[in-house]
This record gives sequence, structure tokens and C-alpha cells, in this order.
Amino acid sequence: MVEKEGLLKVERWLKKEEKQLPKGKKRKKDFRDRKTEQYVLDIPTLETLYKFAHKGILKALGGPICRGKEAVIFHAIGADEKELAIKMYKVNTSNFNVMIDYIIGDPRFENIKRDRRSIVFAWARKELKNLQRAFDAGVRVPKPIACDKNVLIMEFIGKESIAAPKLKDVPLEVLEIDFNLEDLFYRITGYMKILYEKGALVHADLSEFNILMDGYVERDAGATEIEIEPVLIDMGQSMVLDHPNADAFFRRDVHNIVSFFNKLGLACSEDEIMQMVKR
Repeated sequence: MVEKEGLLKVERWLKKEEKQLPKGKKRKKDFRDRKTEQYVLDIPTLETLYKFAHKGILKALGGPICRGKEAVIFHAIGADEKELAIKMYKVNTSNFNVMIDYIIGDPRFENIKRDRRSIVFAWARKELKNLQRAFDAGVRVPKPIACDKNVLIMEFIGKESIAAPKLKDVPLEVLEIDFNLEDLFYRITGYMKILYEKGALVHADLSEFNILMDGYVERDAGATEIEIEPVLIDMGQSMVLDHPNADAFFRRDVHNIVSFFNKLGLACSEDEIMQMVKR
């Protein structure tokens, strides 16, 4: 678990940075900026974290558990000592032109501004909304908790700050201990069907890279009774069925999942899944 003092360090840092500079003066960047830029902890993000702490949503902040091109995910502790994942989108370095392609056409975000900051903030809200729709529909995704600006808080998939492995990282011989491959395939494609029918969404970037296998961390720690469960993640790009590109992205999702299981030796086809989901 992260230490409870973790967030206090953030608060002290914020208070130090909030000291007023003379009008027209800008603080020169120093080692603190270079260090925090690596982890997206700029001053506005720290202020957002402070607001979450003040509301009681966030108690302690740990270290980064995943770094990507668009965001960094941190481990944290929230209310009732529950483990959280905090996804902080990079405002200054995110490829917001790619984000625009997924947002424009989504009726939920028709009136957003086209500047970088507005697009990144909308992307974080979009992931919150997509996770909530998927969760409400019955798809196993990280439970969304809160979002503000470029910070998204959700359920942590893993145990004691160790994240669950991605499907791509679980050896076949380990998977076959817990699953018949066909059963796992239909579990995942079943989630795709639920997401499509009840959530009116397509994931739009689904593959073995964006599926966590919840329970393996506990299993490695000796909890043999834990059931292993696939969890769909990274839903910022997910889109409503009304989006003009939804069908093309859904077909790509189907292709990715079928290709992965074909490589594992399972005989399955894209047409089979398309018919199952759209019938």
C-alpha cells in the first residue's frame, strides 16, 4: 500500500508553488518541473488532486504504475482504504489531433473548443462517461469514480499497488489452467456484445493490450480461490454507435480479438462474432 503521507507531500508542494510572484514575473523551471513533467504532475494537476483530497475521495498518492503516450496512471488510496487508479492525461504532450478524430462526431461533445487543453479535458470526461455506460450495462471495466480536468479516478485492478497483468502478458500455459480458451474468447466477445447492445458503445481500440486479467496478482500471493476475470480498459476512444466511424472501429476490434485467439490456436472467425453481436 502507499504511505498515507504521500498526499501530504503533494499538498506541501502545492502550497509552496502557490506563493505569489510579482506581477509580470514567471518562475523559471527547475529540477522539480522536469521531474513532475515526466509524471504529468504540473501545478494545475496538483490543484485538481488537492480538490479530490479535500472532498475525501483521495487520501494518499503512490507512484506511477503505467506510463503511456497520452497519460500516466498512478496508484492511490481512497475512501475506506480502497485502492484507486488515477489516470492523469498529459496536457502538453498528448496527441490531441488524434483525440479530435474520436471526439468529433460524438453528439455528447458537440460544442467543445478545439484548443489542446479543452480537447484533453473532454477526453478525460469522455472516458469517465464511457466507463460508466459500460459498467452500468454489465461489462467488467474499472468502476469510474470521479473526473475533473485531466484527472480521472477509477477502481484499481490489482492488489497492494501491483497492477493486474494484461492478457498479452499471461503465458498460454497459465491461461489454460483457469480457462478453456473458447470460454475465455466468448467471455470477452460477450462483453463486446453487451457493450454494443446495452451500452450502445464500441470500444474502438480493443485488443490483448487493453484487457487486464484481474485475480492473477492475488493468485500469485497464494489466494488460490480467487476467480480470474478479464477486464476491459482504456475507453477514452470508445464511441457511441451514432458516430460515423463506429462500425469501422468495431470491425477492427473484432479483427484484433479473433487474430489474438487464432494465434493461440483457437479456431474462430470474424464473421461469427459480427453475426453474434449484430443479430
